[in-house]
Amino acid sequence: MFKNTLVPVLVLAVMAFSAPRGAAAFDFAKSSEPLLLASVTAVPEAPAPVRAAPKACRPFLLSISVGGVDETVALERVCTPENDAIWAIKVGRAAADAVFVKVSSDKYPADRVKLESRIKSMVTNGISQEDADFIVMKTGPALKQAAASAAPREKIRVLAAATEELERHLARP
Repeated sequence: MFKNTLVPVLVLAVMAFSAPRGAAAFDFAKSSEPLLLASVTAVPEAPAPVRAAPKACRPFLLSISVGGVDETVALERVCTPENDAIWAIKVGRAAADAVFVKVSSDKYPADRVKLESRIKSMVTNGISQEDADFIVMKTGPALKQAAASAAPREKIRVLAAATEELERHLARP
């Protein structure tokens, strides 16, 4: 250990006494000048914001017949101009009177995440038995009642109630 510390000390001593006076020599008798650092006048720029990859929304429509030929279910994804996806389910009658109820994720912001995950699940895994039973037993008869009603106000009321009931069914945990 002594050998390792002695060599650097000797090298420094040789360098200090062999340098010409005034060039690189240090005079202990005089006071040294303070070291001045260059001041920074420009503030460094903030890094450029990282931009996310552009969203790729691809619209599609999947139409399924549930409960025979009376009810058809359309699962769809449409895209906004900003490429945000809007998921929707549309249950309608295949008859000539063409009544339907539609639940769209953009119409229910409070339940948007639940509705979107439920509709996506229907697209990837198919309609569950519970959802098919609800469509055939609850939504189907409401559509039939709306189609048979002669008064336009009654038809609108029945369709609005069926839409709300379908939304509640899909948004449940």
